[in-house]
Amino acid sequence: MFAAAGAQTAFWFYTFRFIHVNANPMGDGLEWMVVFPLGFVFFELVVPALLHGAIGRLLRFGSLLASAGLAFNIVVFLQIVREMTSHAAHYLGF
Repeated sequence: MFAAAGAQTAFWFYTFRFIHVNANPMGDGLEWMVVFPLGFVFFELVVPALLHGAIGRLLRFGSLLASAGLAFNIVVFLQIVREMTSHAAHYLGF
């Protein structure tokens, strides 16, 4: 559970870099609105999973939260890549 939640924490920080690199410098800054759904996933699913693991209670529930966070992160990130780049499958290596 710590590995999944820790990886998602690193992914959350990476997403800020991805948005910064791919944002239009002459645009209106709406690219940064994607921080809200990712923040929601992080603070509502990943942080409680980390806390459940840290205190050692409700580990199955914490694992379920971490798994749900992983699924939501994948869906949201694929949408971000699709919006900010012209070819999402190429970015993922397919």
